[in-house]
This record gives sequence, C-alpha cells and structure tokens, in this order.
Amino acid sequence: MTELAPTKAATLRMLIERAPNSVLFRLEQSLATQATYDDAMAAVWRMMDQEVRDRAVRDIVLAPVVGLFQGAGAMFPTSALGALWRFLKATFPTDVAGAVSMTQVWDPDTLNVEPFDRLCNLAAEALARTEGEQTFRALDADAVAKLSGFLTLAPTVRRYVAVLPDWVARMGPEQRVAARLGYRDCSVLSADAGLQYFQMLASLLPEPDQILRVISAVMDRPSERYMAETELSSFGARLLDQIDACIAEIKDYKGQGGIAAGRAAGRWVRKAMVTVAELDSGIQLNKDGAWGQRLGQQKRNLAATVEVHLREIEKAVGKALPVQAIRYSARLSGSAPKIADPPDSSELTRALSLLAFADEIRSDADSGGFGSTRTRVLDSVEKHTEPYIADLLELMKTGDPESCRLIRAFVESAAEILSLVQDEKSAELVRRRLAAA
Repeated sequence: MTELAPTKAATLRMLIERAPNSVLFRLEQSLATQATYDDAMAAVWRMMDQEVRDRAVRDIVLAPVVGLFQGAGAMFPTSALGALWRFLKATFPTDVAGAVSMTQVWDPDTLNVEPFDRLCNLAAEALARTEGEQTFRALDADAVAKLSGFLTLAPTVRRYVAVLPDWVARMGPEQRVAARLGYRDCSVLSADAGLQYFQMLASLLPEPDQILRVISAVMDRPSERYMAETELSSFGARLLDQIDACIAEIKDYKGQGGIAAGRAAGRWVRKAMVTVAELDSGIQLNKDGAWGQRLGQQKRNLAATVEVHLREIEKAVGKALPVQAIRYSARLSGSAPKIADPPDSSELTRALSLLAFADEIRSDADSGGFGSTRTRVLDSVEKHTEPYIADLLELMKTGDPESCRLIRAFVESAAEILSLVQDEKSAELVRRRLAAA
C-alpha cells in the first residue's frame, strides 16, 4: 500500500483542517470512488473522511456557538472554530474523548450533554487566560474575550437549541415563558449576557432576522424608544439597514437578464416586505420616532421603486409583440400584428424579465401598496396579448410559408408572455392551437 511521505501528509492534513465545509465535503465525495482504485487517493480520502467525521462531532459538542463562526449570523472567522476545536483536543484530550463517545448516543432520552457543557466551560476559562492569545492569533483581545463570554453561556443556550424553531414559528405562552427563563438565566452571568443570549440564538436561525420575534416575546413587544436606547438597538438598526439594501438592489434591476433576473429582483421585494413585517410586529414603532419615520419612508420608497418597474412592462411587451396601424377607410382604422421582421429576442427577454418580476411579487403587492398598479398593468398586457394571438392564428390561414414562419415565432413569444401573465396552462393551450393551425 502506498503511503504519503510524513511531510506531505502533514501539509495535506493542515490544508484539509482549514478547508471550508463546502469544499471539504465536495472533495471527500469526489474522491470516494477514486480511492477504491488508487492507494495514494485512498490515503487522502481517509484523511478527509476523518476530518468530516471530526467536524460532525465538533458541531455537536459546540452546537450553541457554531453559528457564530459560519452562516448568516457569523461574528468570528470560520477558521477560528477549527482552531478552538484543535485547542480543546490538544489541551483537554480526556474531556474531548468523553464528549466524543457521548456523541455516538443518538437516543435523546439517554444523551448526556454534561461532557459538552464541560468542554465549553473549560474553553471559556482558558480563553479568559493567556491561552486565548496563543490559540486565536487572528483575533484581537476584545474578540477573544467576547468569544469566552459566548462559551460561558453555551450550557444555558444549549437547552433551547432544539426548541428554537418552535419559538419563531409559534410563540405561544409556553414558548414565551421558556424564552424569558433563558434570558434571565443568562443575564445573571454578566452585564453583556442578555445581548449575547439573543446574538447566539440569532446565529442558530436560518433567518437571523427572526430573532426579533424572540426579543419581542421576552421584552413584551418593546417600544421603539426602549429598543433604540439599549444594547438591543443593533437588532432594530440592522433590519432597517437591510431594508435600505433591498431597495438598492431593486433599483439596480434594469429589466435585463431574463426570467431568472426578474425573479431574483422580486425576491428582494419579498425580503424587504418580510423585514418590514418583522419590525412592525416585533416593536411598538412611533410614527414620529426616528425608527418609525425611517420605516415609513422606506415603505414609500419601496412602493415607488417597484411601481417604476411595473410601469415598464406595457412598453416592453409592446416592443416584443409589435403592432402596426391599418387604415380600412378614411374614417376607420385599427391595428394588427407587425410581422415584417422576426421577433426581437432582446425585447422579448426584457418583457419576460419584467413579467417574472411582477409574478414574483404577487403575494406582496397589496400589502406593499403597489397592488393596484400591478393589476392594471397585467390586465393591460392580457388585453394586448390575447387578441394579438388570435390575429396571428387568423393570419396563418392565408399566409405564405415565409410569413407563417414569422407568425409561428411571434405566437411562441406571445405564449411565453401569457405564461407569466396568466399561467403555464394558458400558454400550453396557445401552443396546441398553433400546432393545429
């Protein structure tokens, strides 16, 4: 069996230990098959597999603080989590071994988390001493002290990790009491523990903004003034900043990039609306207060920005499905599809992008204040598209082969537009009529 040279193995092990989870997992999976046929690859794969297993154990033992190193709620570099775990293994090998053996127990009724909590406490005490400077050279003294404080709270927060999703999904009386007990238990440990309690819980949520629901439950829906004047102000200010960032993204959308870009812009509207709802429900805002005034202006800016894009739809569809004026007599005129040239793909892409944007925001239109504009625009597009399709299919009956080819291309374009204005079934019906023509 081929073995790696010690120096190469050490270098490779160091690289594997510092690789991000996403990179490590992909490499480990891709090498799994090759390891069967190549001894050198097998050695590399074993190192990666061991690291994957080690990280799984680490994330169980340090579960209350893992989110502080990775994900949307991260406050420390991801590499610091690996450094912390390596420090614990080197400094407290017996305690780590006991914790590792306990991670093999998957029955919640028999799982004993005391070894996990002990390691968190040992880490907190060690970081409070000189070992912190040696372990986290990339972190300054303040960051090391803050991490020590988080680790001190880990045993308390661990009790609520499993029930946290239930808190944000359904904050009933029992959930509210539990959240307040957790806050109380943490608050007695240090002056900053209350804030750190919420920061740790936020880091464990897929959507950290939802922590405002927990804060609101614990503080009994605090007033804007209270939130703004305490250490909790950062949570409200961050949400307000986030709304501004969403509006900026929506403004940057230029109607290009096709359906994918339109839906992406629509998701920014959704994110802004969700954030607005979190603030409205979680804090007693004062319309004359700084936050209340800012949020009111943001709502107006959001609605105005969305309506700018919605008003561009009619013009974009008109260019994608052009018409020409026809005079039947001195007093009688009308319009008909203009099919002298093939459909303009760039204009069609723009129309589809804007329509995808309008489709993506349908659930937020009324509450966002742009529902009437959206309804009017889509009604107008529908009134243009359906007769346009009917005229094209009628022209198919008398057209020559070349014009029929152009007509088919325009019908296909109109079907794509109709799929976003109505639904895919309506578009499929148009395509069947075209196939039968």
